[in-house]
Amino acid sequence: MINDALEYVRRELRDHLGVTDGEVAIESARVLVENDGPDGVLITLVNIEEESALRNTPHVARVGGQPVEREPSVYMNLYLQFSFDFQDYGASLLNLSNTIALFQHRRYFSPEDASAGNPFPAGLRRLIFEHHNMSFEALNNLWSVMGGALYPSVIYKMRMVEVRHIQPDVPADPITAIAVDTVRR
Repeated sequence: MINDALEYVRRELRDHLGVTDGEVAIESARVLVENDGPDGVLITLVNIEEESALRNTPHVARVGGQPVEREPSVYMNLYLQFSFDFQDYGASLLNLSNTIALFQHRRYFSPEDASAGNPFPAGLRRLIFEHHNMSFEALNNLWSVMGGALYPSVIYKMRMVEVRHIQPDVPADPITAIAVDTVRR
């Protein structure tokens, strides 16, 4: 599911920037330093965290009106770094600005607003984008891990990626009675 979400975002960004398919890639930003690869935008997954607000979901769901037992989904927040390396530094900055404008204009993506040319991934409900600020020290540490060179970049927190192991549902016993034992003192 993570790859499907990233691929959807990659195509949305490609269409918004008006660049070729090969100019937007899902890749470690380390390749910017290690290779003299083609110009473009790299989308790098730099961190994952669980959405703690949705951690306590029920283990019983209704499917076709019948209760079934299933492990609840895990909702993940993905931290994505968008790095820009075009031949012209000005083009990198322009595409950085246009990327920020995309996520400012469309803070979330859902099946309802997906285009025919880029269908929203099945199994996802909504992807919500929030700009993530980093201190100079944290930014320095991140780029040091990726090879030491600094490129124009921005980091967004992409919220609500649902991850669930697909397994057959197990029928649950319906609740037929509720008993309360009380002791008066």
